[in-house]
Amino acid sequence: MKYSVITKGMGCPHCIKRVTKAMEGLGAKIGKVELNDIAVETEKGEAEIRAAIEALGFEVVSIKAE
Repeated sequence: MKYSVITKGMGCPHCIKRVTKAMEGLGAKIGKVELNDIAVETEKGEAEIRAAIEALGFEVVSIKAE
């Protein structure tokens, strides 16, 4: 399933890299990754995506299935 994830607190390229690595750890295919805006495709659900991002210290504002 494809998701659009809006976060809060990703303010630099290093933050983007950390979140990208966390999503890849879920087996996700990464689409666009911009400050606070991530497109991913994964078999995992919203709860797993949220947990992986929040474990890094970022807030998940919304997750929308596409």
